[in-house]
Amino acid sequence: MFLKVLLLCIVLTWITHGVHGCSCFGSPHPQSQFCSADYVLYGKVTKETLIPGPADDTANNFAIWKYTFRIISKMKGVTEGVGQEIVVETAGNSGLCGVRFTVGQSYILMGKYISDGKKYIGSCDFIRQLSSLSPFQSLYLFTRGSNSYNLNCRRRCNKIGPDSTGCKYDPGKNDKLNICLAKNALCKRERRRCRWVNNEEC
Repeated sequence: MFLKVLLLCIVLTWITHGVHGCSCFGSPHPQSQFCSADYVLYGKVTKETLIPGPADDTANNFAIWKYTFRIISKMKGVTEGVGQEIVVETAGNSGLCGVRFTVGQSYILMGKYISDGKKYIGSCDFIRQLSSLSPFQSLYLFTRGSNSYNLNCRRRCNKIGPDSTGCKYDPGKNDKLNICLAKNALCKRERRRCRWVNNEEC
């Protein structure tokens, strides 16, 4: 019910302001997305189900896609075990930031919880296939030690942005520096402060 009300508000805003399409602000650093996500997992899509909206909703503005994932690895906020299945919801229309997944393919998701503990994902969230990750990103994502997103988020190295002292990053720019930082650098706590490591090539 909450999701349908949320989608209604988005649709009304979309119509009122004449905005046609989903709009995301820049490209946040993967560690920022990990820190702000309610759940992070790597899973394989086993099922796709469309929950339709009203009969006259031909654009699927009120529809919901439900995707069943079999968990391969879990990094944050997931109580189900490896090998178990979970359901992730997304908007039925790509103009409302809905996402389509391919059954049989595996994805890394960093999403949010909505009402009743339901897992939600949108096109502005971190969605990647394993093959697209750099070696450093795989290390930071799939481990839990000192060189991981997980531990450094818990150590409050989550202020990654233009105003950061030790981990400066501008999500509004897609230049060579930011691309390099996203692929290679970790905002790591060392000697009571957070700073970039593995950013030598940047």
